Amino acid sequence: MRRRLLALTLLLGALLAAAAGAQALNRDPGPLYVAIGDSLSAGVQPDGRGHNRPTREGYPDQLARALRPRLPGLAVVHFGGGGTTNTLIEGSADQAADTPALVQAERYLRAHRGRVKLVSLNIGDNDVGACVSARKIDERCVTGGLAHVRRNVPIILRRLRAAAGGRAPLVGLADYDQFWAFWLRGSSGRALARRSSDVISELNATLLDAYRKGGAVAADAGPRFAIRAERPLVPLRGHGQVPRAVARVCGLTWACSRPPIGFNDHANGRGYRVLSATMYDALRAAGALPGARAADGGAGP
Repeated sequence: MRRRLLALTLLLGALLAAAAGAQALNRDPGPLYVAIGDSLSAGVQPDGRGHNRPTREGYPDQLARALRPRLPGLAVVHFGGGGTTNTLIEGSADQAADTPALVQAERYLRAHRGRVKLVSLNIGDNDVGACVSARKIDERCVTGGLAHVRRNVPIILRRLRAAAGGRAPLVGLADYDQFWAFWLRGSSGRALARRSSDVISELNATLLDAYRKGGAVAADAGPRFAIRAERPLVPLRGHGQVPRAVARVCGLTWACSRPPIGFNDHANGRGYRVLSATMYDALRAAGALPGARAADGGAGP
């Protein structure tokens, strides 16, 4: 599902990264935050016609704003913008001539090691989310996707750490279950939504375990999106009483949108703010907020 028009978002993500990198280098040297991952890392949202576009409302840009009191002039550089753990490492068939996003990020991190103050990663949702449709969940596909995540995320973390050096904090994100939106489609949708909660919870547990074992700060946004909360029931405009998980995903993402947007699993501005706050709070709890002492709580996003 966060297949997300892969070729387009990879291209737009690469352009966004190049522009951000050029902007950062064309002014006085200052601190840098490198964000790498799928299209959430590029702040992608649909426009009024349902076309996905990178925005400046993504969690990296909101997190950078929260960190600038500690790191004045902090600039965000984006890498990735779509795809799976495999395509992050190897590139995609649609963009075969392009350098994989992980390789681009490694080169940038090495070239700017003294200036990089934070590295964030979100990846893996497409490995498993692509197995889920409004009609069914492909269980064999889920098993294979989880295996890819278990294999590839530790590789990605090791390579990012080696390129960034030992001083810059590395934070990894586990996010939400967009498939709760299917609850609104009748009895078959409700059964699929319930099963998706188990699938995404297993994915998030896999990611969080990999982050911790890889020496990264683990940021779990699942509870803030209530991905396990079939109860209590809460009101949702136009739909009566629904599980809290449904209300959260409808309020924080585009997954419950009417045409021409339709089901779109990207976060909206509020949802990206929740993702940003999750990462900020995880860094603070770990004593890893860049530019601040561990005892300095400060104000988050």
